[in-house]
Amino acid sequence: MKTASITKWLEYTFRSVTLLGLLTLSLYAQAANDPNAQCQRCHNDSDIHAVTSGNAGAKLLITDESYQDSVHASVPCVACHQSVNGNAGFEALPHVQTTVASNSCESCHGLVQHKITDAYKKSVHATKSEQGKFTCESCHDAHTMQPGIITQPTVPQIAASNAMCTDCHTRPTEYKALSGGKKVTEQDLTHRSLPNPPLHLSSLRCIDCHADSKDPTLHNIAPAKESVACNQCHTAESLLAQRQNFTPTEQNLAGSLLKQGLFDDKALQDKLNALGGIPAERGIQWVNGNLFTNTYMIGANGNIRLDKAISAIAAALFLLLAGHGLIRLLTARKRRLLSNGMSLHKTYLYTLPVRLWHGLNALCFILLLISGIGMHFSQGELSVWVDLHNLVGLALCFIWLVFIVINLLGNGHHYLIRIQGLLGKILRQTRYYLYGIFVGAEHPEHPSAKSKFNSLQQLGYVTMMYLVVPLLIITGLLMLYSNYTPAILFGLPGKQVIVYTHYGLAAISLLFLMVHLYLCTTGDSLTALFKGMISGYHRYRGKSDDE
Repeated sequence: MKTASITKWLEYTFRSVTLLGLLTLSLYAQAANDPNAQCQRCHNDSDIHAVTSGNAGAKLLITDESYQDSVHASVPCVACHQSVNGNAGFEALPHVQTTVASNSCESCHGLVQHKITDAYKKSVHATKSEQGKFTCESCHDAHTMQPGIITQPTVPQIAASNAMCTDCHTRPTEYKALSGGKKVTEQDLTHRSLPNPPLHLSSLRCIDCHADSKDPTLHNIAPAKESVACNQCHTAESLLAQRQNFTPTEQNLAGSLLKQGLFDDKALQDKLNALGGIPAERGIQWVNGNLFTNTYMIGANGNIRLDKAISAIAAALFLLLAGHGLIRLLTARKRRLLSNGMSLHKTYLYTLPVRLWHGLNALCFILLLISGIGMHFSQGELSVWVDLHNLVGLALCFIWLVFIVINLLGNGHHYLIRIQGLLGKILRQTRYYLYGIFVGAEHPEHPSAKSKFNSLQQLGYVTMMYLVVPLLIITGLLMLYSNYTPAILFGLPGKQVIVYTHYGLAAISLLFLMVHLYLCTTGDSLTALFKGMISGYHRYRGKSDDE
């Protein structure tokens, strides 16, 4: 029994030794295939730490995963790190490495990517810092830097990129040493001058604004006073779209003709998805200037065709109103002769609260349209337009609530549409504007205390104040506080649905304002109706409803 046990024990021992030997050979073979395996035996260990006080802050932990995901994954450690002659290789602690130029970043990148090194030499980091104090490693970790961080950065990559900048710019001692004696407090790190600073700081990398505008490598960091201006990004030729590679590239143009009724969209999307790369649902874009993600950047990704269409409609309406006014001017003498025999009537229609609301509402509309056009077409100081637009937009919210309160307190009956006889009234009022106004015909619906609007005015004002303005306010607030905008609306990107709805409503408001201002000149004189809104009295010549 004892002999059998010894034999069995020897058999187990032999198997264990054999397995250990095979495992050892396997590890040696793996090490032979992986030139960095010897280094990673220590540097992949989470317990690694510096053995001297001088290296206490050094980053020694480099995990296999982070290195394999980096741009230098295929580069052996010894390509950059070499021990000095006579040193016992890297087995000695601490390592003593060579400091020759052949081991620097520029030894490789200065040849292959010389544009980067040339740009860096012009930057404030190179020209304003003492020689040798600021190097590539001050910003870039060669062991973990990932590809794609320069173009199409993700949100985590944007945060990581900005962290590299703020890590130095918020350390008083280091910043003072690198900046030639400047204090950290001399910087405006909150960027208070920007509209909506948190949105800018979370969506943009520091280098997007602070790299020289003519530097495609983003390594020539310019002085703060020479940073990129708002208009260089918020324009059709957006610098930011180029820097973050949002402009359609050849591979992203796939699917750009979908939703045009030209193809079986789903079948084509499935084929595009089968090819790999960006999923067709995300890659499809309108090739009219829109960014292909669910974003909107003021002045940068509007719809040129829509701009032209709205401009054409506005121009046509202006010509139509100008033609109408010209005919009125030519027939003015005849109308004056006809009105001489009519009596002048004066009716108090517009109370002081209504007049105050109307003036403030008109001022808000005009300022919103002017600032909106300035923003949309990126004219002048964009930040001023944005601040003005946001401030006046919030004011309009309050003024619209005042309008609702005034109507609830007694003015609302003027906005109640009576269906009975409405069609006849509309036809008579339309005929008056198209013909009767030229020949001096009496107005079919004189304003009165019961109804100060004619049928067409009533329809227009109800549509504007109870539909267009509320939607303008809602879409405007969703643009101002974009975090509350749903990602998808009606099966489309939510932010773009909100933006184009707001834009369309603004265009309707512009057209309404043009017609409204013109009709205000159709009283007994060009200024009669304007004066009435100031004094509260409506004056007209003709027969009153009481006669």
